[in-house]
Amino acid sequence: MQSNNKIQISNLEIIFIDDDGFARGHILNKNTSDQEISIPFDKTNIDFNIGDHLLVELEFVGKKQYKFKKIIKKIEFEKNYFFAEVKLTSKGKFYLNELERGSQKRAKIQPILIDDIKINKGDVVKAQRASREVLKKLKIKKLKINKNKRSRKIDYQDYAEILEVIGNVLDPNVYSYLAIREYSIKNNFNQEIKNEISNLNAFEKNGRVDLRDLSLVTIDGDDAKDFDDAVYAEYVSKKKEWRVLVSIADVSYYVKSNSALDKEAKIRGNSVYLPNFVVPMLPEELSNDRCSLRPNEDRLCLTVEIILDEKGKKKSHSFFRSVINSKKRLTYQQVQDVIDKKNTDEIFDNEVIKVIKSLHDIYLILEILREKRGALNLELPERKILFNDSGWPIQIKKIYGLTSNKIIEELMILANVSAAEEIIRYNYPAIYRVHEPPSPEKYKSLIDIIGIPLANVLIGKVPHPILMNKILENTKQTADYDMINHSILRSQSQAKYHNENKSHFGLALKNYVHFTSPIRRYSDLIIHRQIIEIINNKNKRKSNLITSKINNEKFKIISEHISNTERQSVAAERKTTDRLISLLFKEKINDLVDCTIISIHKFGIFVSIEDGIADSLLPLRNLPYDWYDYDPTKQILNGVDSGYKFIIGMKFKAKIIEVEPLTGSIIVKFHDDIIMDSKNRKRKNKYKRKNKFS
Repeated sequence: MQSNNKIQISNLEIIFIDDDGFARGHILNKNTSDQEISIPFDKTNIDFNIGDHLLVELEFVGKKQYKFKKIIKKIEFEKNYFFAEVKLTSKGKFYLNELERGSQKRAKIQPILIDDIKINKGDVVKAQRASREVLKKLKIKKLKINKNKRSRKIDYQDYAEILEVIGNVLDPNVYSYLAIREYSIKNNFNQEIKNEISNLNAFEKNGRVDLRDLSLVTIDGDDAKDFDDAVYAEYVSKKKEWRVLVSIADVSYYVKSNSALDKEAKIRGNSVYLPNFVVPMLPEELSNDRCSLRPNEDRLCLTVEIILDEKGKKKSHSFFRSVINSKKRLTYQQVQDVIDKKNTDEIFDNEVIKVIKSLHDIYLILEILREKRGALNLELPERKILFNDSGWPIQIKKIYGLTSNKIIEELMILANVSAAEEIIRYNYPAIYRVHEPPSPEKYKSLIDIIGIPLANVLIGKVPHPILMNKILENTKQTADYDMINHSILRSQSQAKYHNENKSHFGLALKNYVHFTSPIRRYSDLIIHRQIIEIINNKNKRKSNLITSKINNEKFKIISEHISNTERQSVAAERKTTDRLISLLFKEKINDLVDCTIISIHKFGIFVSIEDGIADSLLPLRNLPYDWYDYDPTKQILNGVDSGYKFIIGMKFKAKIIEVEPLTGSIIVKFHDDIIMDSKNRKRKNKYKRKNKFS
């Protein structure tokens, strides 16, 4: 890193870009590698993607912290490999179509087959561009191609070696397999781990609190395979207090620190949940068996007992290792039916019914406290893809959270907060779940998009979820409600893991860790180990300072790593979802669809179609012919001659004109209700000028 007073020249690696163009990057310098730099959206910035390296100017602002000034240039380095679909020319010869938007217009890439690899039409492959040495060895000369005889530009025929055949477009699983390869997600366990699994600790309940007589239950989705948390609640009338138990599978009993299992879990960071495929952090022998709290089977757990007063204020908590026996595997819908007093075919034990009602009563109390502290209250449905027996997507549903979902959410938050407080109380290092307030740039963008008078609630105020909740409440019965929800969501910082406690903005909580899912998150496994160490050393108020410092440095590195694996997982899930959804829309080309504008950029407009089922791009060229002025702060597009004005939340109809499932892209064209006669169109074309931003 070079310096000139307060100006620093540094190399950044881009690790995150949101839908509005705001980016974050790591400083590639040993002394400051832990700091992430925010890059606000600017239409004058050069184009860059996740993984790109940028040479940038940073401003030193004190305490080893730097602020973004400007991008100097993108550091180009050759990409070693790419992904492509195998296609056939009109003469029946194979060529590769690179899976990048806009790559269809490039020269066709000729495949080179090595190591007895065979390809077929529709195969999805991983390939690398052939080097001069390879071409020379195979006696292949690069052919010069002049696509346009009038053009002086000369392109070269590309060749690429096929490294791997991932699958075929005729197999529905190829969309998940492709994401796994693209994001370098580990999908198999080696022999060392398999050997370790076969020699796991035997089930040992001695020294544990026996909770097998309590009616603990699990509550999960219909299609859940692993059950890592069980809950119980009762009202203690004599003491006028609530007793809550949250029992989490004791993964750390089986996965010892620095074991092969532990090292693999650390590398993976988390399980990856694709719409039709799961890549577990731990082998199924653990995640779906020994550490799955299946009904009527004894299981080892780490339990937190929480005592609340009648108004939900916590009086105390205590952690201990336990053995439980879940009395019922419940689904969210079953619990909801009990809450709503619906008549169903399900017959539950009276004790289970009593527990469900107690859990609901506690939720109602906790919900009041959540509202008082000001946790962000967004209402955004989840998209769920339904598949047929052959694995092909057949339908997309919007799923709204039930009260039963919220019961578990609040209990998990309660347990996570208790774990954070326990670690802080005993001065142990930890990996915190951090969600920082919106950046000044995003906060200003939110104000500009929402506009006056709604934004008056935010102007001049320090960002707080309570302010955003007021806007949501004021617009709940209006047509802008969905737009406001999405705008507030896009203004948020990305949650991450950190070895320093920086609080959780969205939940409006000062102390927060992830404790409740050690089967699928490495952060939770770390927290379990810290809690167990506290249990085993209760007489020692503070941890050894030397050990604490070493662990804190170790947790700093782990936090950065698992934050990155989480980002990769989310990106892989989003990409796979987009691909499977676009696969369904392949049959809807030329259909008219209802659109709502999500965001506006210099290259076009992103819209949600069919009531938020899918997202698509409306390129600038597919808008009504005009000269367009673009306001990047308010994200407004104005047609100078036509009078068209495009703003976030605007609704209109568009025609689906292009769908590419392997890239997950859906392209639409604005459906103009005003038909321009041919005479006027000719007159305008005579003085044709490109759609342009001023």
